[in-house]
Amino acid sequence: MLNSSSRLRRAVRGGLRRRPSAAMMVAMAALFVALSGGAYAAVNLPAHSVGAAQLKTFAVTNPKLASNAVGSRKIMPGAVGFYRVNRSEVQLRVNGTCTSGNQAVTSVNISGGVTCGSISPTESDTGAGTQKTIAPGSTATSLASYQLAGGSAYLVQATPSIEVSGIGISGNHVTVTCTLAAGPAVTATVTRSVTIHVDSNGDTEYASLPLSVTAPSSTGAISATLGCTQVASGGSGTPTVAAQATIYALGINPATTTSTAAVRH
Repeated sequence: MLNSSSRLRRAVRGGLRRRPSAAMMVAMAALFVALSGGAYAAVNLPAHSVGAAQLKTFAVTNPKLASNAVGSRKIMPGAVGFYRVNRSEVQLRVNGTCTSGNQAVTSVNISGGVTCGSISPTESDTGAGTQKTIAPGSTATSLASYQLAGGSAYLVQATPSIEVSGIGISGNHVTVTCTLAAGPAVTATVTRSVTIHVDSNGDTEYASLPLSVTAPSSTGAISATLGCTQVASGGSGTPTVAAQATIYALGINPATTTSTAAVRH
């Protein structure tokens, strides 16, 4: 006769040899799927299934980004500013100015500061001159005058074209003296003379007289004037002496260079 412990061992061995029921198999399968679902989701996420809401703040760091993964289309407009760029490689916005009216920007440094230099000289003139008769004697006849703006020195030039003509004037020696003056209160002047000899035929004679002077810089307006006198001698008759001229002015700006650093707030 079997005791109670023997009967229990037999029942256990018999139960282990019994096949699991259909209900048990379904329950086991459901448990397996439930336990492996997290691993499946980690390696088989559908496209576009992870958005901003699924990411923790600062969850994506630089080591998590592949090389060249972030292009220009991935950066929001205005997201990269002064403190986020490599200032040794990126030209920052120009933030300097030239403080003088006769200067222009010649270069821009990488921080946006500018270097300023003198602008090109300005050229002007009085236009085509009108021929005027120079009266004999010591009183100068004005051929041209010019008003120049202040703030700059000027190289002023003029070349009067002189004509000696008349009837029966052979043998005359005509000396024409011209003075070019330019400047404000302190005026720079240059005076030159030319002697024109009329041949025995009494033909019309021509000559020119180049003049050049540098007018000093002034805050006020600068005046330039050209006048000539003439004296004839040694011949018969009275020659007619006429001349015309144009005054040319070239502004000479100071050769200054200044640098202005960019200001960032």
